[in-house]
Amino acid sequence: MADSDPSRGVRRTGRPLDDHGVPIDGPALELPPNGPAADRLRESPRPLASNPGAGTWATLLERPADGESDSPVLLQWLAPDSASPPGHVHPSAETFEVLEGTLTVVRDGKVRRLDAGDDVTVHPGVEHAFRNDTDEFVAFRAELPSMLTVESLYTTWGLDHEGAFGADGEFGEPGVLHGLVLSEDVYDDTVMTMAPVAVQRLLWATVGRVARGLGYSGIDESYLRDEFWRNHVEQPSFDGR
Repeated sequence: MADSDPSRGVRRTGRPLDDHGVPIDGPALELPPNGPAADRLRESPRPLASNPGAGTWATLLERPADGESDSPVLLQWLAPDSASPPGHVHPSAETFEVLEGTLTVVRDGKVRRLDAGDDVTVHPGVEHAFRNDTDEFVAFRAELPSMLTVESLYTTWGLDHEGAFGADGEFGEPGVLHGLVLSEDVYDDTVMTMAPVAVQRLLWATVGRVARGLGYSGIDESYLRDEFWRNHVEQPSFDGR
């Protein structure tokens, strides 16, 4: 069950769970229970997911199949020490709306800090990245290009919970081989800009084939299952207990 810290007005939740459903020592989401992000989380039809190795939490508020939106909508939190995704581009627009804290968005090389209530749209083909440069949690709503983006994120997060990235039971982030396989699977929706596409294609056709042969897995839609996240992530309670 979530821990409360009355002195700070936050609730600590979202910790990883062990095989018995008990929270273990790991990153925790600090959630103001009466803030706009908590309000959205209460209304979410899906559980809280997390990427412990990157200091990220999220819940899928809407998906196109629900008939509510043409784009999937993700409510996401970044911890103060969270990892920043590398620069990338999408073939369709992506919108960020900050609910709490301050989010830094780098769009086409230009840095913009968004405070609560601010939003920005990244147009198709524009290189961008985002990060938390503060010592507080930031919560934001993101309208993503497609469900392939969501599947890629949830796969990475789920693999982290299953110990695919860290050593000795620790959490972590994808290594070079796993990152290469995942980047190929999401290419139709997200293109990383750290290397020319021709170079990436060559790596996918050579090193990537070897990586898959060694068992490095790509996108897996099964990580979208609600049951997986309820079994792996401490879910918040809002009943005051």
